Amino acid sequence: MCKGGFLLDIDIISGLYHYGLTIIKYEQDYCLVDLKTQEVYEKMSIYYIRRLLRSWNKHRKNIESVI
Repeated sequence: MCKGGFLLDIDIISGLYHYGLTIIKYEQDYCLVDLKTQEVYEKMSIYYIRRLLRSWNKHRKNIESVI
């Protein structure tokens, strides 16, 4: 953690950006934010966000292999 802010793994940030999302820290958790609509999604842990990204990426790879 850096003074006055927080550090996140670049893989998480770039992975979310691929899906049009970014992340903000809210209290002890994080929220995803849609870059296009600015919609803020419910609070979640960084662990849950990592799991979401893995699932989305796995699903995307399965779709790409079919095309």
